[in-house]
Amino acid sequence: MKAPRDNTKWTNKEIEQDSAGYVAAQEAYRKDRAVAEAQRNEERDRAAFEASFVAAGGTKSGAGDAYRAKRDEQAAAAAAQADESARLAQRGATWSRV
Repeated sequence: MKAPRDNTKWTNKEIEQDSAGYVAAQEAYRKDRAVAEAQRNEERDRAAFEASFVAAGGTKSGAGDAYRAKRDEQAAAAAAQADESARLAQRGATWSRV
């Protein structure tokens, strides 16, 4: 009973027969767990933000929009920082050739 995305369900015989498939299943299992953990963290963050937003006088329905706006702002700041880092790295590479 090979499970292509869950290496914990493979038997020793299956591992012997398809070690490359087992390694792929391990990687898929790790990725699936990381995605699930990220989703749980996102849900926890959203719930905490919503509780704080409502406690501060906001509405529950407005909390979702405010959370998205906050996340968009954080994403924009991260993108700007990455862009600046890339620009400085390029500038340093250019100057090192001069």
